[in-house]
Amino acid sequence: MRLTQDDDSYKNSSALLAIHSAISYADALRVGLGDRQLSSDDHKTAADTLKQLLASRPLADQAGLGHLQYLISKKSGVAYGDQRLDTKIHQMVITKAERFAQWANNVGAQLNIEGWKHDDN
Repeated sequence: MRLTQDDDSYKNSSALLAIHSAISYADALRVGLGDRQLSSDDHKTAADTLKQLLASRPLADQAGLGHLQYLISKKSGVAYGDQRLDTKIHQMVITKAERFAQWANNVGAQLNIEGWKHDDN
């Protein structure tokens, strides 16, 4: 993703990679939290399911969910739109994807989800 994000001709591609990366992180969290229903293509449902799974966990910071919801809201336009993204939206997508990835890594470690790197290991 970083290799393509600075080239204007690849804005949509790098933004779509960023969105898909966030969706993959969300799926990994969902599986780690016990969700086995990952076959849906409705990613908004996936974000809502992740929110429900986290509601019963001792987690103070839920800001990452907002980043994920933003990214999912942009997915169709980025993937199927007939115009290149403008620089502002492109940068926002990249930034939110990076923030979501950092948040997801923190959540995975904090909740001791199997396979996530923990500070004590």
